[in-house]
Amino acid sequence: MSNAPSTLDVPKNPVERRVWVCGQLRLRGASLRQLGIKAGVSPQAMSAALLAPNRHLEHVIAEALGLTARQLFPERFTANGDRIHQTRPQQRTTKRLSQTVKTNEAA
Repeated sequence: MSNAPSTLDVPKNPVERRVWVCGQLRLRGASLRQLGIKAGVSPQAMSAALLAPNRHLEHVIAEALGLTARQLFPERFTANGDRIHQTRPQQRTTKRLSQTVKTNEAA
């Protein structure tokens, strides 16, 4: 019996996938904590990589499972295999900024 997971078994839902990855690592005698120590990052960083994009740590986790990052995190890649660049949402609106400027001018 092979320990290599089928890519069909990888859950699409990020929360379910996190549980699945932790279970698969346990079956191999590993953990996110151990992977983090080997990669030189905190356990929290390893855990966060399961929910938010992180090129380096995605590769570390996928390699430990015998998969590629694209197989483990398909939603982070285009159909032809290119990485989808994630951008942070804008923190402030220009409307809010202009109100601050007006308040400072009046003072």
